[in-house]
Amino acid sequence: MRRVLALFLALILLALAAVPVSADTVRRTWRASIGTSGANGTATLWAYLDGDARLLLNLHGLRPAATYAVEIRGGSCASLGSVLTRAQAATMDAIGGFYGYRHLSQAQMNDVWTVARKGSIVIRLASGTSVRCATLAFNRATRVRIPAYSIDLPVIPGPSGYPPCNVAMYIRELSQPREPGVTMIYSHARRGMFLPLLSASKINNGAAMIGKLVYVYTSDSKAVVYKITQVRRHVSSIQSAFGVTSERLWLYTSEGPNFTYPKLVIVATRVKIVSATYSASHPKPRPVSC
Repeated sequence: MRRVLALFLALILLALAAVPVSADTVRRTWRASIGTSGANGTATLWAYLDGDARLLLNLHGLRPAATYAVEIRGGSCASLGSVLTRAQAATMDAIGGFYGYRHLSQAQMNDVWTVARKGSIVIRLASGTSVRCATLAFNRATRVRIPAYSIDLPVIPGPSGYPPCNVAMYIRELSQPREPGVTMIYSHARRGMFLPLLSASKINNGAAMIGKLVYVYTSDSKAVVYKITQVRRHVSSIQSAFGVTSERLWLYTSEGPNFTYPKLVIVATRVKIVSATYSASHPKPRPVSC
């Protein structure tokens, strides 16, 4: 799949106010807690529409007056991948604190995006033997519920191979809820999965589906409520999703038993965002081979 041009609207107005006024629309936000339970502060990475990014470091409890190298790497802190980019080093004050922004160019972010679309990224701060590492995480879809069709599934990242059963999946290369662009959630057209959508779409081309609500829960304990606006049957390609810059949800399933059959795409627009409990937004996925 070709690279996505997705945008991410800011979630916290205060955070946006702190970013330099020349910053463009936010495409995605990653956050990291530095040290055990955030004992050494936070790092926030905003990626913008124009391709560059701002990294905010809010640090404390580190080595006083020490200069820390700042790296963004692939992989995990337990298994570091290659260095994707280096930001300007940060020098702590007399009590081991630092607050400031670092600019990352479009060229630097291209390397970050290449890895972030497929896996995890981390931020690593190092000054001699004083090293801190933390995962840069973003809010993602965790559950999809469509009450009108008795659909309720955990959502996991889409695999590179054949999709499992008993879960829904999101396409990693596209957007997430509350990010402008298409959030594409898909599952098999089987009982207990997206079969009710396929069945409903065959009745008067899915006319009765228009206006039905879809709830997509996210990892920050929110539920994004969408309303179905279009039913697209017999779709032969989903490449158009990569050119959409307004926030949309696409529910996607096959109209036949294998990949050669056309697809069903249900388009929905956001109605509102509501709070959810941690347990409601973090169901236990139990994918099985099928």
